[in-house]
Amino acid sequence: MYERATKKVIVDAGHGGDDPGAIGNGLQEKDLNLQAAQYMYKRLQELGIPSTIIRDSDETLPKDSRIERVQEVLNSYGNTPDVILISNHINAGGHT
Repeated sequence: MYERATKKVIVDAGHGGDDPGAIGNGLQEKDLNLQAAQYMYKRLQELGIPSTIIRDSDETLPKDSRIERVQEVLNSYGNTPDVILISNHINAGGHT
């Protein structure tokens, strides 16, 4: 019988700290991304799925370059087929 492989999940709340992302209607993308990431991380933990969260508060990550950010992700579980990365972003659109 087919057995599901246990996956490892890295949850990334995009933007944060002095990088608000998209802003509109009194909302900042960084706040919504963080709320979504915290919910996902908590739920994964409840389900017993190995997981980690990159940013769990409104902070400017010290590693903002793309290369360093990728390395931070890789440091969590390595680069194997059983690792899933979820990077939360909520983009803004213009009026039509």
